[in-house]
Amino acid sequence: MPRTREALRIVAENVRLAQEALPVPLALENIAALFCWPDDELTEAEFLAELVERTGVGLLVDVANLHTNQVNLGLSAVAALDALPLEHLAYVHVAGGLEHGGLWHDTYTARAPQAVLDLLAELCARTEPPGVLLEWDDAYPPDDVLLEELARIRSAMAAGISR
Repeated sequence: MPRTREALRIVAENVRLAQEALPVPLALENIAALFCWPDDELTEAEFLAELVERTGVGLLVDVANLHTNQVNLGLSAVAALDALPLEHLAYVHVAGGLEHGGLWHDTYTARAPQAVLDLLAELCARTEPPGVLLEWDDAYPPDDVLLEELARIRSAMAAGISR
């Protein structure tokens, strides 16, 4: 959807309705994109920050999606971290993907590239996440590979927290 003021108004109203209907807190996630809408008025981080301000909704930060948008759209992932209201952080996702045809695809089928783990460390230098989830949805590796990936995530988190 285009990130316009009108879209923000509509999404904020829908979030309010969902918050009223749900018996649990709601959190929204940043997306991975292959293109930007030509009439965007806000960056994704600005859009989410205003949405959080208007509704109090929680924020689920997917650092793999930040990486995807940096590669595909040229948007600075660190600038997005700077603009997001991390005091409303509910959860963090980490995942891998693959490059195809000059674009990064967030596939959840591979180890997270070092750049994603570096973004996780950047996030952890700013705030300690309430939880971090490794997303791996297909092409499951052996258990030892998953354990190695979890160790890489813990290491990146520790490096960021110790800054």
